[in-house]
Amino acid sequence: MPPSRCAPWATPFLNDGREGTPTAPGTAEVLPIVRRLAAGLDVPARVGAEVHGGDECSEAGAQAALLERIVSPLLANALRYAHSHVIVEARRTPDGVPIDAADDGPGVPESFTGQLFKPGRRADPDDGHRGAGLGLPLARRLARSAGGEAHHDSRHTQAPGS
Repeated sequence: MPPSRCAPWATPFLNDGREGTPTAPGTAEVLPIVRRLAAGLDVPARVGAEVHGGDECSEAGAQAALLERIVSPLLANALRYAHSHVIVEARRTPDGVPIDAADDGPGVPESFTGQLFKPGRRADPDDGHRGAGLGLPLARRLARSAGGEAHHDSRHTQAPGS
């Protein structure tokens, strides 16, 4: 669908998410953004969310609005599928500031992991939420446009009670 026929809020996401379109350079304070997102998203009453990171991971090489657009769908998915808790951790590495979201939910079915970042794909379309399978693909495209990456790591899904 061309951006001119989309809802007004969708146009910036589509424009920013176009594959191969580089974003404007900038930096953003990571922890305040992640903490604000964790507090502001619709967190189910049964789920606790923690954000960890030190001063050494203070800045990411992306503008604040872009960082929010990348992290928001990743965090929303972790919160949606968690049984009781989500832990988000940011740390400085030689390559940047990875932001990891680990939850104690059921995890991604192994047979679906190859489709996880493909637009319009959902592991279980009947799982009771209205998502269209666009959040993770958009997060990946935006991360790549800023020189980063978004990927799934099955180690970030913890067994309940761990």
